[in-house]
Amino acid sequence: MWLTVDNLFTEVARSEVAEWSWLSRYLSFPDTRWRGGQPPEGKTPQSMFNILTNTFPSGLLGLVRRQAPLEGHKIELADLRMEPCAPDSNADLEWLRHHPAVDKPITHQIGAVEAVVKHGSGILWIPTGGGKTEVAIGLTRRLPCRWGFLVHRSGLLRQTAARYTKRTDLPATLAGDEVWTATGNDRFTVATFQTLDAALKAGGQKAARAIKLLASFQGIVVDEAHTLPADSFWRVIMATKNAYFRVGMSGTPLARGDRRSVLTIAALGPVIYRVRARTLIDLGILAEPKIRLVPLVQLSTKKTWPGVYRELIVRSPARNKLIARIVKQAPKPCLVFVNHTQHGQLMEKMLLKSGVPAEFCWGADSTEERQAAVERLERGDIEATVCSVIFQEGVDIPSLRSIVIASGGESVIAALQRVGRGTRAMRDKRTFEVYDVKDEGDKWLTKHARARFAAYASEGYPTSIEALP
Repeated sequence: MWLTVDNLFTEVARSEVAEWSWLSRYLSFPDTRWRGGQPPEGKTPQSMFNILTNTFPSGLLGLVRRQAPLEGHKIELADLRMEPCAPDSNADLEWLRHHPAVDKPITHQIGAVEAVVKHGSGILWIPTGGGKTEVAIGLTRRLPCRWGFLVHRSGLLRQTAARYTKRTDLPATLAGDEVWTATGNDRFTVATFQTLDAALKAGGQKAARAIKLLASFQGIVVDEAHTLPADSFWRVIMATKNAYFRVGMSGTPLARGDRRSVLTIAALGPVIYRVRARTLIDLGILAEPKIRLVPLVQLSTKKTWPGVYRELIVRSPARNKLIARIVKQAPKPCLVFVNHTQHGQLMEKMLLKSGVPAEFCWGADSTEERQAAVERLERGDIEATVCSVIFQEGVDIPSLRSIVIASGGESVIAALQRVGRGTRAMRDKRTFEVYDVKDEGDKWLTKHARARFAAYASEGYPTSIEALP
């Protein structure tokens, strides 16, 4: 089988029928959007091999090259990719060897940069608080080409640009949050997937500008790379045709529950570097979460999951009273996570009534309003912030002393990211408290609580089951 490789796709230039058939089957995977992962009659499993163009995403090339010989297929390769710049061996990366919470030098950030220099593309598996943004900026200095830093939350846009300027004394351009200063000739551009996708779909001059910008990137870094399988994000990433360096960063890169993590690998390549949370905790870079599961038994007569969720999570008097009691005794400042606006509003009222100064911050609030809420929490104007998914990523509150998971759910990604909000270590903060509800009784809630427990255990976090006194 003869393969021709470029930045985005690998083409099967010549193959036998048996080789072609094997590749098509190997690059197919079940899709949980179909019940049981099995397609209905007349449909086929989702495949990463396009039988019309005889191509597959180049991020999967490593998997194909490893598996093909095991299946009796020989591969010949013509790699058309060209490295846009040589690594700068004199780049000043000294700041990556230091962390404000520890006295001795650290190595994992330099290790992540050098993994990209060695492999060119792939996923950096780094926990929240492990310095992902610093690594990205280090890449721009070690590999001095035109970089695009792609995010999915507008709050990270200016924050990342400011960090880049602090470390390099160079300006960063933006494309997102109603701002577009990117020209396509910039050393470092921070852009949101939503802005770029909207421009691509708009057509005309907006689409042309977005296509030009995406084509200008010689290297891309995708923040929270586990989000890439979303259809809109996939469209954007597959328009970066000239990006030789393709890097994804996440603390949970392959933890999706819908089996679509293969799309992250397809766009970027496999995991090329990993540092575990336990390693950074032992170094003192991350604070250690102490997970406390508080048991609660509830039953429901509802027949659907949405009905059960409304009854036993959002509107449950027993569960919400338990959450309020937990927050009252938890160390402050405290974050309380919910999923629904109604739940957040209700928890805010209950906390205020119980004597806990609290406020609810949710998706309709602007970036400035959310930052102001964080500042009020850190100053002590309030003791608890009830928040939705908007605080799950990209919010930095080093002084946080506790997190309360009021939202339930079974997502591994969500569970670990919520815990990650408190892992920023300080010299006087080496541990923090995480409270979750060990839901029992209802089949769905019980299953979801077990999934969250497994997520905490997978990171090696100390976990205990404790009823409130």
